[in-house]
Amino acid sequence: MAPRPGALRCRPIEETDLDTVVGLLAAGFPERTQAYWRDGLARHVARGVPDGVPRYGYLLDHDGVAVGVLLTLYTRIADATGSHLRCNLSSWYVDPKFRAAATLLDGRAMQDKSVTYLNISASVHTRAIHEARGFRAFVRGQLLAMPSLSRSQRGRRVELFSEGHAGILSPRERGLALDHAGYGSLVLVCRDATTARAVVLQPHRIKAVPRWPASPTLACYQIVFAPEPDTLAAWLGAIGRYLLLRHGVLFVMLDANGPLPGVVGRYLHGREPRYARGPHPVPIGDLSYTERVLFGA
Repeated sequence: MAPRPGALRCRPIEETDLDTVVGLLAAGFPERTQAYWRDGLARHVARGVPDGVPRYGYLLDHDGVAVGVLLTLYTRIADATGSHLRCNLSSWYVDPKFRAAATLLDGRAMQDKSVTYLNISASVHTRAIHEARGFRAFVRGQLLAMPSLSRSQRGRRVELFSEGHAGILSPRERGLALDHAGYGSLVLVCRDATTARAVVLQPHRIKAVPRWPASPTLACYQIVFAPEPDTLAAWLGAIGRYLLLRHGVLFVMLDANGPLPGVVGRYLHGREPRYARGPHPVPIGDLSYTERVLFGA
C-alpha cells in the first residue's frame, strides 16, 4: 500500500535525531560504516555554522518515523564578490517506499535563492534530475595525474603548513588552512620569492584496474582546495615530488574540464562531475568544507 501523502513532512534535523540519521545513512549507503557517518557528523558539529541556516539538514518524516535524510553543509565564503553562503547538499537518501516524495527534501533545502548549492557526488542516474532542477556541471571530470613527472621551475618550494605560514597567506587561505589541518587534511604551502598559496589534499584510493571489481587499490591524494588550474599546473611538479619523497604517493586526482598543459596524466571525462546552482560561481578545485573533507572519500 502506498504511504498517505498527508502523513509526510519535511523538518530540520535536531540533535536528538543524530542516531536516526546515522542509521538511515548506513542503510542508504551500505558501503559506509556507521562509524564513517558518526565521525563525519562529529567534524561537522565542531564547525561554526552560519546564523540562520540548518545545523545538519532535513529529515523526511512519516507519522513520526524518519524515512529520508539530506545533509546541508553550509559555509560562508568571503571572496572578491563579497560575502555569501555556499551549501553542499550531501548524502541524500529516502526509503524506497517513499522515493516519490524525495524532492520534498531538496526543495525545502534550496528555498533561499541567495545561496549557491553544490552537489559534488551525484550518482549517474540522478544527474539528469539535477540538471532539470537548475544545476550545472562546473567540473566535468577528473584528471588522474602523476605530478612528480611534471617540470618545476627553480625557486619554487612546497612545505607542510604550520602556524608559522599564517602571515604569508591571504586571510581566507590562512583560515582555510588552519581549519583543514584540524580536520586531518594534508595542507601544503606553495611559495616562491613573491607568492604563497595553500593547497589542501585528502587521502584517497583508486583502483589499479578500474573495470575489475577485485582490483587492488593504489594510494592517491585528491586535491580539495588549490589555486586556479593554470596556477596549480605550474606547481604540480614540486607538489608531486614532495608527495613522492615524503609520503611515497605517485598519483593525484584533481577536478578538471580537460587535460592541463605540462601535467602528466589522464583526463577522465564524466568521472565525479561537480554541480552547482546559484548566483555565485564556484571555482574549479574548491571543495573546501564539503563532504569530501568532513566525511572523507
